[in-house]
Amino acid sequence: MGCTTIEEGRVMVRAREIGMTMTRTARIFKTSRQTVSKWINRARKEGRRNGLRKKSTRPHRIRTKVTVLVETAIVLLRDAFNWGTQRIRVILKSPPEYIRYLLWNALGVIWKPMELSRQRINEVLVKHGINGSPYNAARDWKYFQASKPNELWQIDMRGTFKLHYQRRNVLVIVDDYSRFLIACQYLEGLKTEDVLLILRRAVERYGPPEKVLVDNGSQFLDIFEKACKELGIEVEHTPPNYHRSKGKVERAIRNFNEEYLRLQRVFDSVEDLLSEFVMSYNYERYHMGIDGIPAERYSAGCKQCRLTIQLQKY
Repeated sequence: MGCTTIEEGRVMVRAREIGMTMTRTARIFKTSRQTVSKWINRARKEGRRNGLRKKSTRPHRIRTKVTVLVETAIVLLRDAFNWGTQRIRVILKSPPEYIRYLLWNALGVIWKPMELSRQRINEVLVKHGINGSPYNAARDWKYFQASKPNELWQIDMRGTFKLHYQRRNVLVIVDDYSRFLIACQYLEGLKTEDVLLILRRAVERYGPPEKVLVDNGSQFLDIFEKACKELGIEVEHTPPNYHRSKGKVERAIRNFNEEYLRLQRVFDSVEDLLSEFVMSYNYERYHMGIDGIPAERYSAGCKQCRLTIQLQKY
C-alpha cells in the first residue's frame, strides 16, 4: 500500500461508503486511484475488521541463507566427487550414511538435511571458480535405453587399482533399463572363469537377461559366449575403441571411482563398505538418468524383479 497508513485506509473506505468518488478520494489523500481501490477491495473481501488492520510485511518466499558451513559443504562435495549442481542438491537434501560421515569428519558437525536450488549451488561454485563441467567432454552421442528390466545388461571391468596398497579389480554389471547395479564385486582374477562365476550368481539372483553388452576383452570371447549360450543369454560386443556404446556401465564405473574409491581419504577399511555402497547406490541414490531410484524402476518393471528386490533388501 505504499506509505498509506491504516487510519488513512479506513477513512478512504468510509469516504467511498458515503458516496465520494474514487478520483476525489485519491486527490484528498494525495494518492492514486489504484491505492484507494486496493483498500476498498481489502475491506470488501476480508471485512473491515481483518482487511483494515496492519499486516505482516514478511515475504511469501524467503531465500535460504547459504552459511559458511553450507558453502564449505558444497565446495567439499564438488572437489571430492566432481558432482554437478543437481547431484549436490540431492545429496544435501538426503545424504547417504557415508556422505553424512564425510561431512561430519570435514565440518565437525552433524549434517542437517536441507534443500537448495541448483541456482544457489551454482552461485557458490561460480564464487569459487569451480562451476561448469570438470571433464570438458563433448556430448554428441546417440541415446539408447532398454524397454524393460533384464532386457539388456551392460558388463565391464574396473581395471587394476590400488586399495590400501593392494591391487584389486572389480566387475560391474548394470541393468540398462533401470541403472540397477546387478553386481559390483571384486574379481579374484582376470580370467573368464572369474567373470562367469559372478555372472552366474547374478543370474541365480535376478534371472537371466535377454542380452549382455560387453567389450572385446579376452574375458568376453569364445568361452564366455559359449557359457552365455548355455544360460540362454545373447552376447553383443561393442565396436572397437567405442566405449560410449556401453556408456551406462562406464558411468557406473565413474561413480565407483568418484564415490567409493575416494572414501579411502576418510575411512580406514574401504573394502568393508563395498556392499553398503551398492545398497546405497541401488536403494537410496537418486539417478538423474532415470529421474529416480534404480531399485524402484527395476522392481516396477516386472513382478519377478520386485520379489527379488524385496528379498535382497530385507
